[in-house]
Amino acid sequence: MEYKKILLLAGGIALTFAFLLGAYYLTSKPKNTFFPQLTKVQKDDHVKWATESANILVEYSDFQCPACSKYTGLLKSLEKDEEFANQVESKVAFVYRHFPLDRIHPYARVAAQAAEAAGIQGKFFEMHDLLFTRQKVWSESDKPEELFKEYANELGLNVEKFEADITSSEISDQIQKDYRSGLEVEVAGTPTFYLNGYKLSPPTSAENFKEILIKGITSQGN
Repeated sequence: MEYKKILLLAGGIALTFAFLLGAYYLTSKPKNTFFPQLTKVQKDDHVKWATESANILVEYSDFQCPACSKYTGLLKSLEKDEEFANQVESKVAFVYRHFPLDRIHPYARVAAQAAEAAGIQGKFFEMHDLLFTRQKVWSESDKPEELFKEYANELGLNVEKFEADITSSEISDQIQKDYRSGLEVEVAGTPTFYLNGYKLSPPTSAENFKEILIKGITSQGN
């Protein structure tokens, strides 16, 4: 009997030790991986705000993703905010990268191609904004490419060149390059944001987004 008690006691101590060791491991390991490749703007990136800044906010996004549209709206509203302009927009380079979720968003890639084709003519973010603003319209269309041509015309682009560029291998390669870079930094869904190499928690509102960015910039002494 005494022998069994000793075994049970020893087993209990071992389990407690294992639990404490596991808890220590979970709480002591890094909570947020640093990705140094996200601290530099690449030559093919689409950048706005303070384009030469050392602070870099990278978004991996999908033009057909409803959540991406929502967060684009949050950022657009923040761009009208004076505090945001002073504390974030003037201090951060915003980089947009493609991460089309082809399995659930069949038109995401062709929309990315449309944005890239507009970018060749200097209107990437103008097309970016139109695609998100009218996401529901082209997402439910049988021929989104026709709508994209209308958007190109609306933006004053050379539509003939736009049509030629949208199917080019260079554009396809750029989108795939963005996608692969997203996989390398553990993007699992869209949108995913990184500030100076660290993944951000999903903001709950425009105000929360502003707070997260200001805190991130300030904590790094920038």
